[in-house]
Amino acid sequence: MSWTQDPREDREASSASPSRGFGRWFSDLASAGREVKRVAKETRDAMVLLRHSAKHGDQQARPAEGLSQSLRVEVLSASDLSYVKSLPVPYCVVVTGYPDQTWGKKLGRECKTAPALRQRHPRWNALCHVAFPPEQVSASRVDFQKPDAAAPSADPPELCVRVLDAGGLRGDRLCGEARVPLRGRRGAGTFRLLGGGYATVSLRWSDRRGEIQLTEVSPEDEAFERACAFWARHDLGDLAGVTHAQLELAAMLATEPNGSRSAQLQMNEIILQAPLSALLLNHLDPREIQGLEVQSPGSHSLMTVLSEHLHLFTPLAGSRLVGALVERLPMVRGSVTLEDPCYLVVQRCAEAWEDFLLKIFLHFRGKELLELKRLVDAAGGGRDLRNTVYTVITHEARRAALLKHFEEEAERLEDFPLHILADIDQTVFVGTFGAGGPKFPTGPVPGALALFRALGGRVTFLSARPPIWEGQTRRLLDEIGIAEAVVLPGSLKAIAQVLYAPEQAKVAMAERKTEVFGQFATLHPEAQFIFIGDSGEGDIDFAEEFMAASRTRNLRRPPRAALIHDVARADGIVPKSNAARRNELRMRGIHVFDTYAGAALELFMLGLLDGEGLRQSAHGCLEEFGEIDVVEFASNEVFETRRMELLRDVREVNAAMRSAEQWRLRSGSAAGACVREVWRRNFGDHGNENEQDREGGVAKTLATQSRSDMNGFLKGELSKVNPLRGTGGWRSAERINTLGPPSHRWRTQRLGRTRVGGKGEGTVTTRPVDQSLSLKRPRAAQSASKL
Repeated sequence: MSWTQDPREDREASSASPSRGFGRWFSDLASAGREVKRVAKETRDAMVLLRHSAKHGDQQARPAEGLSQSLRVEVLSASDLSYVKSLPVPYCVVVTGYPDQTWGKKLGRECKTAPALRQRHPRWNALCHVAFPPEQVSASRVDFQKPDAAAPSADPPELCVRVLDAGGLRGDRLCGEARVPLRGRRGAGTFRLLGGGYATVSLRWSDRRGEIQLTEVSPEDEAFERACAFWARHDLGDLAGVTHAQLELAAMLATEPNGSRSAQLQMNEIILQAPLSALLLNHLDPREIQGLEVQSPGSHSLMTVLSEHLHLFTPLAGSRLVGALVERLPMVRGSVTLEDPCYLVVQRCAEAWEDFLLKIFLHFRGKELLELKRLVDAAGGGRDLRNTVYTVITHEARRAALLKHFEEEAERLEDFPLHILADIDQTVFVGTFGAGGPKFPTGPVPGALALFRALGGRVTFLSARPPIWEGQTRRLLDEIGIAEAVVLPGSLKAIAQVLYAPEQAKVAMAERKTEVFGQFATLHPEAQFIFIGDSGEGDIDFAEEFMAASRTRNLRRPPRAALIHDVARADGIVPKSNAARRNELRMRGIHVFDTYAGAALELFMLGLLDGEGLRQSAHGCLEEFGEIDVVEFASNEVFETRRMELLRDVREVNAAMRSAEQWRLRSGSAAGACVREVWRRNFGDHGNENEQDREGGVAKTLATQSRSDMNGFLKGELSKVNPLRGTGGWRSAERINTLGPPSHRWRTQRLGRTRVGGKGEGTVTTRPVDQSLSLKRPRAAQSASKL
């Protein structure tokens, strides 16, 4: 007997439970969506790996064969890598070189690690072998047969580790760069990634001799190994592992003895290696907030203990805490709107984090505060100190307290750190941006980086480029060898005005630079600023405001200096500023130069660059100019004009060095030691008589006598130097000498400059800078010089 079901019963059952059918349908749809997402991720990962392998080949690190010396580098892990939209696919490029070399010159001995898929805190544990760089010798010293021609570079080689994201659609994206001086045979540590936010990378390295050398383990190495072991035993892939790490770290901070040096080293290493984005702050979802509990218990207890033990941390560890808070605070405030019922709860939590951020800054004082500000500025990507103070900190009272703290600590300092403010386009690099004729080929301006290295201060770029191009700007700076720099961007409106109102655009660029620099100067009241711009777009207007403000500043503050790199006209030959315009600007404290050898000489005369720095800058300018191929210039006439300008300025550097030696022998070491201070009082900050009045009668008498003696001595040297200034005699010493105030006439001749400084304070180096042997030109260029 067979049994069959009535079709009417099926219809009744289906109509009785319609919600069950819809629920099954939505469940199947969600499962299909997850499967599609999983397949899309796997497909993207496969494409990224295939592209990476095709571009870089085999990633397996192999020992350097056929080399007597090689460096063994263990790339262990990284923390808190920056990313744009999706999690990065990071890999490392390990290379050795010298501090003054660009990244392109260091390549050729690199080693790469395999990429880690979608990891913000990757653990590579990769072993690399890289060759030591060859000894660096100045080409000009070898060619000119100097006594120290075979002497290698005084700077030790450095280990450079770049972390790149292979998952970018437009190519590999730079996540930061670490530079480690190789002063010993072995070492280990955790280092900040410059330009990569608050990210860090952990390394071990040793040479072949260091591998077999049995030495006592230093406390720093022991703390590094303990921190590595601490994070190796924690699985941060799930919420339970993160909470366990938070509670254990909070317990360690609460129980460690405060006076123990080993405990302090270990806590700092743990914070440097910690994935702070996962430990400190939660990813808030307003729909999941219940009651007043916004933070997890582990995160709340950890931040409470950290705020109570800030005395254990160095500025480097403090900068990581600042970076984590700066990254998350804007996201927390933007996670809810004013209409949400949990708005007040989230804002209360954000206020607590902002208090913690302020407490970190107020804890550090003196030079430690300067170091903390430098490290925060080195974060880049909109996370620098200016963005932290004027954007992330929203409470006016907190901002005022922080600025007051900066001002009070600046008053206690005895030394004023040097800050170099520089434009980018037509000043440091010639590219598509900026105004002016074809003075140099596309690439770095010869001598700019050499002068920055000789000055030795922090570099801040005050550019007209809008914020949307900051990533491209930082990639450019990284390629030319500037990894640690602050970029103060311009505005997109001023760039757009160039198309229909160029004169108004220049004024807008100058106003924007003045506004941004005003904020930057309040953050660094202790700084001594040197501005280097160009005569193309708005920099002269900014320089006038820059120098005018220096005359109304506190008398205890150091003087400022402004230099303008003169661009060429449309033909690339004639400079934009004539002699009358240059002397008009000089009377306002703005010095116009054609080459960076001339810029170094100007800074030397102002007492802002010592003698050794002058020599290094002139050598660097010569060598970088000699590396440019003649055919890259717009024409042979342009090349010959640049060559004559450089040789003219180098002749003046040589004359200054000879005059300095004779002045030292004539006046004695005591007078020679005070020459730079005398020049600064009389000529470096002219227009401000208060600074001379406050020094007293003895200083004024010394300045007057020294200036009179130096003036008479240099006038006797005029016959020894070619008086022509510029190509074709477009600027002469006799004409310049008739312009400007009386106190500046002997300086404007720029014919007998002295050279003070060298290896010791007050010493003089008599070795001249050689001129033309490295500036070889083809026969076509020689014939063009007769035009």
